Amino acid sequence: MDNIPRFAFYASGVFIISSAFTLLSSEFLIKITDPTFVGTLFLFGFGLVYMNIVFVTGRRFMRRLQGASPVPYIFGLLIAIPPLVWVQIYDAGLGDANLTFQFVVIVACGLGALFGHRAGLKAQIQFQKNLQEYLKQEQNLRNNPSEN
Repeated sequence: MDNIPRFAFYASGVFIISSAFTLLSSEFLIKITDPTFVGTLFLFGFGLVYMNIVFVTGRRFMRRLQGASPVPYIFGLLIAIPPLVWVQIYDAGLGDANLTFQFVVIVACGLGALFGHRAGLKAQIQFQKNLQEYLKQEQNLRNNPSEN
């Protein structure tokens, strides 16, 4: 597999980004227990952030692959691990909302992986089309240098 170093780079990067976001935003986890609209807003905000991390990295990694790959789902797992472990180890003050937060993170990472996989397949097609166009231009430049 030609993409092992690239996969290792992306995997370590998404794990570090997820860990950093979890650590930096851990003080806001208490806001999830707010019974008003603010608590729901914070809960969905956390879910959207984790979903977008999975989506963007999955799409970007798959762009240069050929065909389907389970990589976005692996990224989803790596991104879900830090917040799930953090709320178990650290007393974040979630109380009864602990399982709700974990459920939202799992669903968000799963949806991010699904959407990232689909977008990655579309990006592969576009990338290959652009690459073929570029190679055609290069071939034309080599064959007809006097036209430039």
